[in-house]
Amino acid sequence: MLGHQPGEVYRMRTETSVPDSNLHNVAPPSPHPPTMESGSNEEGPLSTAATTTAVPSIQESPVPEVEGTWGERDVGGPVSHRMAMDDFETMRRELTQLSQTQSRASYKSAKSRRRFFRSQTSQSKGPRRSKSRQRRPSSESTQAKDLEAGDAEGVAEKEEEEFELGGFIKEGHFEKRTEEGQSAKKVGVVFKNLTVKGAGSTTSTAKTLPDAILGTFGPDLYRIISGFIPALQRHNAGVTRTLINDFTGVVRDQEMMLVLGRPGSGCTSFLKAVANKRSEFASVAGDVTYGGISASEQRKHFLGEVNYNPEDDQHFPALNVWQTLKFSLMNKTKKRHVSEIKVIVDALLKMFGISHTSKTLVGNEYVRGISGGERKRVSIAETLAAKSTVICWDNSTRGLDSSTALDYANSLRIMTDVSDRTTLVTLYQAGEGIYELMDKVLVIDEGRMMYQGPANEAKQYFIDMGFQCPDSQTTADFLTSVTDPAQRIYREGFEARAPKTPAEFERAFRNSEAYRTVLANVADYENYLQKTDFQDAQQFKQSVQEQKSRTVSKKSSFTVSLWRQVLACTAREFWLVWGDKPTLYTKFFIIVSNGFIVGSLFYDQPNSTAGAFTRGGTIFFSILFLGWLQLAELMKAVSGRVVIARHKDYAFYRPSAVVLARVLADFPLILVQVIIFGVIMYFMTNLDVDVSKFFIYELFVYVTTICITALYRMFAALSPTIDDAVRFSGTALNLLIVFTGYVIAKPELISQKIWFGWLYYVNPIAYSFEGVLTSEFAGRIMDCAPSQLVPQGPGVEPEYQGCAVSGARVGSTSVKGEDYLGATTRSHLWRNFGVVIAFTVLYILVTIFGAELFQFVSGGGGAIVFKKGAKKDATSGSAVADAEKAGESNDTRASSGQLPTKEEDGSVPQTANSDEVFTWTNVEYSVPYEGSQRKLLNSVHGYAKPGVMIALMGASGAGKTTLLNTLSQRQTMGVVAGDMLVDGRPLGKEFQRITGFVEQQDIHDGTATIREAIEFSAILRQERHISKEDKLAYVEEIIDLLELGEIQHALISSLGVEQRKRVTIGVELAAKPSLLFLDEPTSGLDSQSAYSVIRFLRKLAHAGHGLIVTIHQPSSLLVQQFDMILALNPGGNTFYFGHVGDNGAAVKDYFSQRGVVCPPRKNIAEFILETAIKGGRRSDGKRLNWNEEWKNSQENKNLLVEISRINSERSAIRLPTKQGNKTANKLEYEYASPIWLQTTQLTRRMFTQHWRDPSYYYGKIFVAVITGIFNGFTFYKLGSTVADLQDRMFTSFLILLIPPTVVNAVVPKFYTNLALWLARENPSRIYNWFAFCTATVVTEIPISALSALIYWLLWYWPTGLPTDSSSAGYVFLMTLLFFLFQASWGQWICAFAPSFTVISNVLPFFFVMFSLFNGVVTPYSQLSVFWKYWMYYLNPSTYWMGGVMAATLPNVRVQCDPKEAAYFNPPPSQTCIQYAGDFINQAARGYLINPNDTSACGYCPYATGEEYMASLNVARDDKWKYMGIFMAFCVSNWALVYFFIYTVRIRGWSFGLGWVFGGLGKGVEAVKGSVKKLVGRKEGKEKM
Repeated sequence: MLGHQPGEVYRMRTETSVPDSNLHNVAPPSPHPPTMESGSNEEGPLSTAATTTAVPSIQESPVPEVEGTWGERDVGGPVSHRMAMDDFETMRRELTQLSQTQSRASYKSAKSRRRFFRSQTSQSKGPRRSKSRQRRPSSESTQAKDLEAGDAEGVAEKEEEEFELGGFIKEGHFEKRTEEGQSAKKVGVVFKNLTVKGAGSTTSTAKTLPDAILGTFGPDLYRIISGFIPALQRHNAGVTRTLINDFTGVVRDQEMMLVLGRPGSGCTSFLKAVANKRSEFASVAGDVTYGGISASEQRKHFLGEVNYNPEDDQHFPALNVWQTLKFSLMNKTKKRHVSEIKVIVDALLKMFGISHTSKTLVGNEYVRGISGGERKRVSIAETLAAKSTVICWDNSTRGLDSSTALDYANSLRIMTDVSDRTTLVTLYQAGEGIYELMDKVLVIDEGRMMYQGPANEAKQYFIDMGFQCPDSQTTADFLTSVTDPAQRIYREGFEARAPKTPAEFERAFRNSEAYRTVLANVADYENYLQKTDFQDAQQFKQSVQEQKSRTVSKKSSFTVSLWRQVLACTAREFWLVWGDKPTLYTKFFIIVSNGFIVGSLFYDQPNSTAGAFTRGGTIFFSILFLGWLQLAELMKAVSGRVVIARHKDYAFYRPSAVVLARVLADFPLILVQVIIFGVIMYFMTNLDVDVSKFFIYELFVYVTTICITALYRMFAALSPTIDDAVRFSGTALNLLIVFTGYVIAKPELISQKIWFGWLYYVNPIAYSFEGVLTSEFAGRIMDCAPSQLVPQGPGVEPEYQGCAVSGARVGSTSVKGEDYLGATTRSHLWRNFGVVIAFTVLYILVTIFGAELFQFVSGGGGAIVFKKGAKKDATSGSAVADAEKAGESNDTRASSGQLPTKEEDGSVPQTANSDEVFTWTNVEYSVPYEGSQRKLLNSVHGYAKPGVMIALMGASGAGKTTLLNTLSQRQTMGVVAGDMLVDGRPLGKEFQRITGFVEQQDIHDGTATIREAIEFSAILRQERHISKEDKLAYVEEIIDLLELGEIQHALISSLGVEQRKRVTIGVELAAKPSLLFLDEPTSGLDSQSAYSVIRFLRKLAHAGHGLIVTIHQPSSLLVQQFDMILALNPGGNTFYFGHVGDNGAAVKDYFSQRGVVCPPRKNIAEFILETAIKGGRRSDGKRLNWNEEWKNSQENKNLLVEISRINSERSAIRLPTKQGNKTANKLEYEYASPIWLQTTQLTRRMFTQHWRDPSYYYGKIFVAVITGIFNGFTFYKLGSTVADLQDRMFTSFLILLIPPTVVNAVVPKFYTNLALWLARENPSRIYNWFAFCTATVVTEIPISALSALIYWLLWYWPTGLPTDSSSAGYVFLMTLLFFLFQASWGQWICAFAPSFTVISNVLPFFFVMFSLFNGVVTPYSQLSVFWKYWMYYLNPSTYWMGGVMAATLPNVRVQCDPKEAAYFNPPPSQTCIQYAGDFINQAARGYLINPNDTSACGYCPYATGEEYMASLNVARDDKWKYMGIFMAFCVSNWALVYFFIYTVRIRGWSFGLGWVFGGLGKGVEAVKGSVKKLVGRKEGKEKM
């Protein structure tokens, strides 16, 4: 067969009546084939009856077998290429005659389309048939053959004939079809002399805090500026490395190429280069053409036609599966065909077996959603929805079980052939069935081409070269093993002659006949293109153009117009909002509650001059609050970048469409918020009840909120990270607040504040504030409040009084609103409105510019990052690394995971010394689901003995990880039942500590080095009687055992998949666990790395460990490493638990006894999975229920007897006493190490984390510097006027604006560390809650002190506040306490709140309470009684402001500016002092500026700072008292951190929040239900 052309073996195989060894798991042909609908019926028992289970032997199978799809037994059958092609052509010829008219109603058409996809699914996945099979038996014969199917198929068959298949195909659901039935979109890929280089070396050094600070005005500044101005970038500067070296080849349409190589070899780089995804490479040389279309033309005009599907599954977690796929199609379907979107979505859901998840959230590692395997299928379906012609799939079977992976590959084969697509695939653990579907194979090592050519000739090529392929090894594994020096096996006599280095392999290939064939194929394809005058390319271009909407430019890569892109993205925004209901509920709860709280603060303001200043506060807060709340948008804007970047590559939409869509979505959402908040605030605060003024108020609040939101998104679009976005946004908001004209009046800002006063003119909030303020005071005449009349007392007549308010006229006891505002007039109202809109448009345009121009989504640097001072010998010799596989570029022998040969001889360290046996019986687990309980585990039994390695297997979603979490006591919700015993005794509190759990996600502190992580685990988890020296010596053994010595000082965040997996195992192994749980340790690894990991686990078993391992795609070699298999079916039902046996003999015997024989050379793991999924039949034709078979089997009875024997025998063994064996002490401790050791070790690690990840500490310093400079120089050298006195208060007050920025930075850092502790380190009992709280608190103290010092120096001295040591020293201490306070404040809020999004929305509530209820915005005397006597005194800022003012204001002698005085005329013949002297003496406040004048007497309200303090309820003696109280608040914050971590995170208290949100949710559901009932009744009446 080696002489056949590429793909010919596959096509020959599909045309034979009986497959060679049924490797594709396809049932043999039957002389009586079922109908087209067989196996696709979804009507409960009918479909169950029509589907069967196992892979039968060729000899048996009297009834045709119909196999499942993607792990769902109820849907479809096996993927059959030849049958799908034959059915496709036959149906096209027969039914095109029925498609001459398209006059049917849309409803009927939609129904028929749905039936078409249902039938197509069953056809394409039905049993294989011979070419001469009869076309369609009658429905009667069908019923005779399968009585269980009922008559549903006959009805479906009758309706099927109504479908207009010809028109359906010509409309082009996935591509346009020609009249001959071929795809009009078909182009091959030619790559000639393709060389890809990556930027940077293979190693680098960790950047620390000093590097970040010193780089601010150096390299970092240059990098930022050059990012905006590409002309400044230095070209050819720095080191580059070759990722792909001079590749030439061709992949034609209808061909599939498998790209093989170990992680880091260059597979992903090659796929990205072919997919024209080149932005992350330093350079790409050579030519890549698509049917004659150049790469540059493809990038400009056909972007979405060549796609790359990444390995990682990144989606919006708040969307459900149906929404995700529908959105994809909305952007790829022109308007006339929109009605077909639902049909295609349903077809994709059925095709990939995820129909049951359609309304489930996609989720991610933080949001609960579908399983990892299901999420992978969503990614695949989304890529298919892009309707691309050339698709590159990067390790797309990661997370899928072997049976599902084969179904996926079969689906790709059919897609490739039916749609004439060009497909390139890289897979790390490809079974033989998958490999045989491929036409070509490309083998890569260190970026060099070792082989390219027909897949059926590759194996022989390397055998002829001198390598040996073991019988049990698949072809793909063999080809990959040749690239690994530790894995390849030489044939006898070839040890010296065979190539050994990648360069030698490349040279050998270039001198071979295979390479000359490649060049000939390239030349042949290019000649074909030239002879046909690039007909395929022309047809392709025409087809792409016809798929576009009429309004889309011919040069555009997008299918639909920008407007429709925006509408689709807007719909998605609403889905995202509704999908995250806790955040939505929290936001509206905060809006309503803050509206009432602040409304009550300014409740029923007097219409006199006493309410003039507070009205300004009301308007200022109204304008600012909702914009403040929108700060949560930053996280959404930054976190969605990866998805948006991928969708842009798929040509779904432009990034600018997302920007505009978010603005459109804001309009109604913010409108609702503004209406609710505005109505509450406006009428509670007694603003002018005038229709026009109310709507002006609402309009300005609405527009300003949209403007501030646009400002945040602008910073998000221009910021590389969320830390940068928060820092810039928070600082900008603080500056906008300061320069609004509220804290400092507009005239003073623009005339006296020469340093930064100009910021007023570029401040949209200032224009909005002025507009609403002038509207409110327009036409208002305010009577002078009695307390502000000057002078007062007996005998004073009104005509000889003045009003101590700005704008008051001499001798008048009332003030006009216009006079109060001075130069600010209402005439600028609509100008101000226009300016705010102009700023909004500007911010949106800049955001669009940033979104289109900058992509901060990194593909990975490919460099291992070492801590400073560490040796980097491990990677010095590595020349090549896959650009996106960070850290996988080290020496091949180091990264292969191979263990020294000495360990093969039995010299493995004794890592376990326990003989305890773990048993479990009748284990069940249920979770709440739609008002009831859903059982995920059902009566599972088993045991784990020392030295025994158990494989936990099952289809995706069977409950493997659920069982693992349940057995390891890691479930945090739901109900667990059953008996889990160690040596026949209940589990002790030390169980989680003495067992290890290797999580699938490899969660670590990324800033720690490998050695540090393993040492941390060993020191804290090994028994406390073991000395530290012995623990560290054991760490050395573990590092050597895992072969991590050469990269032991590398940061974990820079490691590759396999290296991180070894580190995870090492961290757990360092604890010397007796039992080790591992969740998919081979997921994402290539076959060699997977084998290395499993072989290493085998050695651990030899060392005395018991191991329970979930595994997805085990090869035959891997399965043989296990002693036992525990196999689960969906629902958590056991269908086998027992020994593997030699070559799976025990497993084969169990199933063969029940009539299902494993084919020869069949992978036993694949056999088990396929058997479970597809059911099966006995020889008498009866269906098999494997769950019941196991329950009733003798093997299950023997298992229960064995468990009972183990428990009884082991429980009879007496436990060692404390006196007799000091190791018995371990039974007394939940945590191995004492709290002091836990605390010191964790504190040290957290300090190191902040040092190596400097963005957090740097951000705090940045905010202190910027805010300090602006505060200090805005209030530069304050004088002694009344305005300066007020400025002295406000310059102190501005420190209250720092917490929103700092706390928003504290929260994600704290939350990240909290998540690590909750997810891995607390369940493993490494350290307890007290150590965690202490470490997080202690690590905040140094940076808070440094930030406080910087802020104090930059703020205090420029402002001209008192410089005596008593005052300056006091203010410094208060500043230090304030910075400590805000850090601990953010921590306890985070400790309490249930999720990160809820925290983001709750924070503004606390900021509002903190900033407003301190007697500054609203003077103490004007506070409502409700707040005055408790909130004022509970507010920490009251004491900070009071203490600082008590230290800085008392000794100020006020010199009133003439404009600040209140003027009045004395009675005739009296001087000012004669007339008002008694008043001055009685008031004990203020002075006359012209006491001897006889007219226009000027009264200054304050003579000293102490008098001003009295108006704020602050006295000189409050100074030290207030410091003590504020210090108590700092201590209470730290106490709350401990309290909430313990109560919420350990004890699980919710403090009623669950009840509140549950009630809100039920209320919403009740409203929705009522609406649906009303709509349903209305529709029913209309039908009647």
